[in-house]
Amino acid sequence: MHLEIGQETTEKILIAIVSAVISYVSAAITFLATRSKSRLDMTVEYDKALHEKRLELYKQLWPKTEPLGKYASSDSFTYKTVAAVSLDMHDWYFKEGGLFLSKESRTPYFLLKDAIQLVIEDGQLANNPDQPIPDAARQAIVGAAGRLRASLADDLRTRNAPWL
Repeated sequence: MHLEIGQETTEKILIAIVSAVISYVSAAITFLATRSKSRLDMTVEYDKALHEKRLELYKQLWPKTEPLGKYASSDSFTYKTVAAVSLDMHDWYFKEGGLFLSKESRTPYFLLKDAIQLVIEDGQLANNPDQPIPDAARQAIVGAAGRLRASLADDLRTRNAPWL
């Protein structure tokens, strides 16, 4: 038995195959576009939530460094003050802040902690906790605190926000 297919039937079959392929490709493109948009939307939401959380936590850390400011009285820049700031920063870091501290701000955070630690480990300063610390140590801490605050502001884009 020999089956003959006419040209009209062949054209209909080809049209059906091409339509099916176009439909499949269209569905695949729609799926990929939707998935891509969903991922982008999730990324935007994540970035927004992370920014808001950092803003909340950085606003807690910022004032803890006030006693270490450039214009703080050198008389109030004592072992006792530096040790108190160190403890406050430690609590902030381990209670929640450190989890949200950016990679870029981790380095200045720990450089400040290192500068503070040099003062804390100085037995002579520890024995005179109300005496001002040496100027070199004070300047190292003031500089490190300033770099940390600048890094926190950079993380939040508060100093170069495009809408300002």
